[in-house]
This record gives sequence, C-alpha cells and structure tokens, in this order.
Amino acid sequence: MKIEMAKNSGFCMGVRKALLRIVDELNSSEEKIYMYGPLIHNPQTIEVLKNRGLITINSLDTLENRQIAIRTHGIPVDENKRIRSSALRTINLTCSRVARVQSIIKKYSGEGYYTIIIGDRNHAEVVGLKSYARAGVHIVSDAADIDGIESAKKYIVVSQTTHERDQFDQLVAEISKKINNVYVIDTICDSTRLRQDDVKNAIKKGIDTLVVVGGKNSANTSRLVKIGVDSGVKTFHIETDAELKKDDFKESKYVLVTAGASTPGWIINNVLEKLYIIKSESSNFIVKSFKHLIELLIRSNIVSSLASLFMVLLAQLYAGIALDIRYGVIASFYIFVMYSVNNYLDRGFLIKSNSYKYQIYEKYGSYLLMTSIILFFVSIYLAMKIFPSLAILILVPYLFGLVYSTSVIKKIIKKTNSGFLKKLYNTKIITGLGWLVVVIIIPYFRNGVPWEIYLSSSLFFFVFVFTRHLIIDFAAFQGDLILGRDTLPTWLGVRNVINMTYLIIIISSMVFAGISIAAGKSVFIILLLCTLYYTLLLKKIQKTDYLISLRYEFIIDLNYILLAVFFYVIIFSQAL
Repeated sequence: MKIEMAKNSGFCMGVRKALLRIVDELNSSEEKIYMYGPLIHNPQTIEVLKNRGLITINSLDTLENRQIAIRTHGIPVDENKRIRSSALRTINLTCSRVARVQSIIKKYSGEGYYTIIIGDRNHAEVVGLKSYARAGVHIVSDAADIDGIESAKKYIVVSQTTHERDQFDQLVAEISKKINNVYVIDTICDSTRLRQDDVKNAIKKGIDTLVVVGGKNSANTSRLVKIGVDSGVKTFHIETDAELKKDDFKESKYVLVTAGASTPGWIINNVLEKLYIIKSESSNFIVKSFKHLIELLIRSNIVSSLASLFMVLLAQLYAGIALDIRYGVIASFYIFVMYSVNNYLDRGFLIKSNSYKYQIYEKYGSYLLMTSIILFFVSIYLAMKIFPSLAILILVPYLFGLVYSTSVIKKIIKKTNSGFLKKLYNTKIITGLGWLVVVIIIPYFRNGVPWEIYLSSSLFFFVFVFTRHLIIDFAAFQGDLILGRDTLPTWLGVRNVINMTYLIIIISSMVFAGISIAAGKSVFIILLLCTLYYTLLLKKIQKTDYLISLRYEFIIDLNYILLAVFFYVIIFSQAL
C-alpha cells in the first residue's frame, strides 16, 4: 500500500497566524481571554486552547473589563462595533483573506452594487460577510438559490473563501446567464484552491483511497471529502487516527492523505503513523517483528543509551587514555534512566503530541521504571568500584536529572516570576549538559587530560546531542507551540534558532578540527561527518511539514550507528 501526503495540507496562512497570535497572547497576558465563537473548526485544537486558558463564549452579554478575541471567520459589523466600544481590549484574529472580502463588499455596496455571495448561508464567515452589504445581498448555495436574486442595476459576485472551485465556476456561469451587469471577483483562498487541486490531481493519478483529516464541522474539509466521494474514490473523513481501522484498507493500493485548513500537524503525523502501522501489519511476520523491535529500541531510548557507550569510548580514544568500558556502561545506564523517567512522567504531554510513543510507556512503563531503578544502583556501584569519589560525581547529574523531571520542581519553576528561567528550564540545554557530564567529565576525571582535549571533545559531543534534540524539536514545533511546551524554536523562533545552530556547528567544527590536527589526531576529523549528517537533516526538516514519526526517529538515530562505525574505523586505523 502506497501512502502519499498531499502537498498542500493542514494549517492555512490565516489559521497559522491566528494560532501564533492567540498562543502568544495566552503566554503573555495576565488577564483572561474570551474567544467569541470557536477560533477555528477543529475540536482537538479548541480543546487544547481551552486547557491553556482560552474561554470560548457564544454571546456578547458581558463585555466590560474583558479581553475579547474575534474568530478567524470574522463576525458581523454590528457585533464588531459593539466589542470594540465595550470590551477592555479587542484581539482581531480575522483571517486577512476574509477581511479582504469584507472590504470588497463594503466598497462596492457603497457604490450601489447588489452583493451576491456564493457559499454556505449558515457558515460563520458568510454570516459576517452579509453584514457588509448595504445595497442588498443574496446568498447562493446552489443553483436553486439563483432565482431569489432581487432586481438591481449592477451586481458584484464574491465567494466564501473556502468554497469549492468547480461549483463556484458553475454557479457564476448560471448567474451570468440570468442577470446582466455582473462583476465577479474570485475570492476563493489560494490555500483552498491548492488543496482541492491536490486531491483532483491525485484522483487523476489513480489513488483508490482518500483520507481527509479535519473537523466534521469544517467547511473546507467537507469539500475535500465531497471531491473524493463525487469521484467514486473510497473516502474517509476523520478527526483523529483513532477512527482508522485496519479492515478499511484491505483493498487499498494507493492512499492519499490530505487535511483541512484547521488541522494541526501532530494530528496529521499520528494519522500517517497509523496508516504506516496498518501497512506494516499486512507484511510478513519477520517484517512486522523487525518494525516492532526497532520501535521499542528507539522509543524506549535503548538506542540512545547504547550510543552514549560508544561516545565514551570515542572520548577516551580521543584523549589517549585507556579504554575502560565501565565508564561507557555508567553513561549508558544514566541516559536510559533519565530518559525513561522523564518520558514516563511526561505521559500527559506524550498522549497528545506523540500517541504512539505514549503507548510504549503506557504498556511497558512499569518495567522501564523498575529497570531504571536497578540500573541507577548498578551505575553507582560501578562508579564506587572505580573509585569512591566518582560515585559522588555521578550523583550530581542524576540529581539534576531527577529534579528536572519531577512535577514538584516543575510547579516551583512555573510559579517563579522569571520568564527566562521558565523557558530555560523547559529547553533541552540542561539535557545536553547531562550528556556532557557522563560522556566527557566523568571518563576524563583524574586522568590528566589536557584542557584543549577537554574543550575539543566537549564541544563536539555537546553540539552533537544539542543538534539531535533540536531536530526533534523542529519536527514537533507546531504541536509544542499550541500545546504550550517551551523549546528553543518556540522560545526564540525557528529562523533565529536555525541560524544560531549553523553558527555553533561551524565554530565547534573548526575548533574540533583545529585542535585535532594540532594534537596529531587528524583521523578523528572523520567524526565531523556525523555533524554534517545532522546539519543536512536539520536543513531537510525545515522543508518537511508532516512526517511518520517513527521513520524520522529512526533516521535521526541512524547517526548513532554512524558514530559507532567511526569508532571501529579509528581503532582499525590506529592499529595499522
């Protein structure tokens, strides 16, 4: 079964801008924000915003001393005036494309044009548009409505921004046959047109199944569904991946996934992953077992913990000190414990952002926690066997990591008045420092490693881990933003973080290469290929809107394998 994602899917420009604005308002405002009507037609996003403090109201009975936000669809003129004159503050989230249609109607009706609006008469956008027509207005939803157009000297025809293109053209042709002096302005949003064209072109290419993701009350989503149904393609209109059933795709060979303008990225990603699971379930036993094994190894952080072992061995090799696998085992246990505990305690967020990773911790969480407790004590024992003071040193990152994970500390940080501290706490910088302690500081402790080797290896491994976490953050950016999770991209902005990361990569690579050459360790420059791998992946993730999470997690962690391969390459080269 081939699975394809439509090029133009998910948040349109208007929805994206509105969400960015309202999220920013929720983050910065000390006053409650009241949304007049639902911001967008997506119940999952509305529920998330509600949990973040956005209050949806359906009447304007109480406006005084309230911050009122205007929905993306716009509202009638008289309601707009009432809000602006009585509310404490108005937050206008009307889509700029809708506002343009409002302005067109206002301008031409002021010149005596009778307004004809092609669209759904009960849709919030159309209800708002009607109020701008002062020289008469009529709504045309289908051909039967055309006879109701009143007599006038001149007419202007506009459309609901999310209307179906072909129907608009057909109705305009019918209107032009029956009345004269008609001036047509195509006000269908480009985003609407492009996503409809994607579906039509895919049908021509031969898809046999269409999956449309979006709110059941979303007009633009429903029109995508209608295109599929009218074309005879097996079509599913779903809001979440939970609605997809394996049996529905038994005969499917070519599936197109598209989404309405109000559908958030994490929901689309979950749908893609569910389809990927359905596809793999139809594979043979070996393929299915391999897929489940890979998922468990990656999502339970076993791969990351094994990678830390090779990092320690590489760090020892780079410093010219004896290889001692015990340090690698300590690092490996630490990484496993910290990630397992953190993810287990963070299940409330995982269930929304990555439901399939959540399922791993829901199913195996107690075993992972039990294993973590055992590995914690084993790592302390190993450290004491090397020398007692090392056990105290390893307790420091454990202490920071466990404190970082607990809900009590999170609540204390949340109650502080320092916005900087809150954001810094929630970024992955602290996690990167934990890696640095177990991969570099502990293995080098009391081994007489020169400062320049400390600097060089610390820079390389910190940037390696830091970039990996950033790639994961970029993949989850949209969900993190709406769900209110602070990461560097949501804090500083995507473009700023990307530029900063490229600069850090360039500087750290130059320092690592320079010190390696000066110290006679030129062979280690091969490790910069791992940095290049993440740099290229970072560049690719910027252009990727939606993805199958497990596949990307696998691609990200392939770099760990590359790191392990280079360890043996360096060992072999030194043996020659």
